[in-house]
Amino acid sequence: MKKTTAFLLSVMLVMSAAYFAYGMEYMEYVREYTDVKSGNWAHEAISTISDKAIIKGYPDGTFKPDSTVTYGEFIKMALIATTGEDPGNAESGNWAANYYESALENEYFTKYDIDKSQLNSHIPRSDMALIISSILGDIKINNYDKIQEGIKDITYKTKNEYHITKAYATGILTGYTDNTFRPEKTLTRAESAMIIYRLIDESKRELPLGKEKEQDKYIKEVIKNIDSFVNPGNGTINEDLAAATSYEIETDASKYGMSLHENHGTKWIDIKHSRGDAYLGQMYLMKDGYIVDFMQTSPNADGSRVAIYDSDITKIDFIVSLHVSQKHIKLIENPFKK
Repeated sequence: MKKTTAFLLSVMLVMSAAYFAYGMEYMEYVREYTDVKSGNWAHEAISTISDKAIIKGYPDGTFKPDSTVTYGEFIKMALIATTGEDPGNAESGNWAANYYESALENEYFTKYDIDKSQLNSHIPRSDMALIISSILGDIKINNYDKIQEGIKDITYKTKNEYHITKAYATGILTGYTDNTFRPEKTLTRAESAMIIYRLIDESKRELPLGKEKEQDKYIKEVIKNIDSFVNPGNGTINEDLAAATSYEIETDASKYGMSLHENHGTKWIDIKHSRGDAYLGQMYLMKDGYIVDFMQTSPNADGSRVAIYDSDITKIDFIVSLHVSQKHIKLIENPFKK
């Protein structure tokens, strides 16, 4: 590998040097995007790589976190993140041609792996893994066979299977809650920002093996019965839960302004905050590791919402919030549990 290995070992020094190299132009990248609030699951990743001039938003002040990433965009992010150099857009032809040629020179891939004609096409996770693996270079992966066995949809016949397993084993490209990798799936700009963030900061990586975190234990509980969970709202299996790609546990429910009310056995929660950082999206209830019900909600005149649950909510462990567009699940410890 050319340039890359040494850079990754001293990423902070190189990024510091890049700051002075970019000068005032660098400041154009530093911004708070109007469509990426502080409560967004990818806010830290997006802010960090924006501050490092790895990516920037659009002239209207947006980041467009849900837009699908192309080969050209991902190659550009990976190149700048790992070399600290920005060759700039091409003056003619495809805008990403300079990044493509530089990536070829740095041996991120060959022209047989990724052709220049693909630069405007959406890049699948398998080719992202190829680029990440090449950047990492020769590293030892402990328990390689065990890790690969744990990915249900990857075999020796899968394109880029070695690179996928390596990117997965190092915690940069993670799998899904059903133990699949989904190599042909594309990713959004927010998801890709998280990958680049993990690439340059090892502390942010999510290793597939090792001591289970307390948070991971609860996350696994959330998805125990997704396959059999029936959404009372429409009578069908709720696929939104299974599609979630990020999770967190919230131990302080006070920010949501919840209060408990009861009338003839019916209990409801009045939620004072329903927008911005405290937006809860779709709401469910979890007990003993299983999602047991969907919470119907209705708006109040003041913009808050009433979440109705007609059983004893004091027996519930977690209020489960699903932000569908961000594919993000939040477990909020039930403040009314007795």
